[in-house]
Amino acid sequence: MEDYKKEIEKIKGIGAKKFNNFWLGVFIGLAIPMLFLFIYWLWSFRFMGFIPGFFRYLVLMKILAPTLSLCVVPNLGMFFLFLNQERYKSGRGIILAAFIYGGIIMYLKMYVENTMFG
Repeated sequence: MEDYKKEIEKIKGIGAKKFNNFWLGVFIGLAIPMLFLFIYWLWSFRFMGFIPGFFRYLVLMKILAPTLSLCVVPNLGMFFLFLNQERYKSGRGIILAAFIYGGIIMYLKMYVENTMFG
């Protein structure tokens, strides 16, 4: 009976470490907002080309930074999913990716859209 319990603990330990990787979290944290931006384009602006037309529209209407910041919100869900499964290294990667997007959004607001101060 003791051997059976030890084997179960070994299997649980292997599963817990499977997706607990910092760089995996960074990759997921960078990919999810792009996926949601693509879904937003498919949902609302399919008639425009994705790269030239859609991004030109977002920049000219000065809504690229707000749209990108809304696309970062699903990272919060992934962060809590990793946190609840005790995959802390992947959660840290998600947080780093959110900070990277925060820097990009600040740059867009200050220099591209110039909506920071009115």
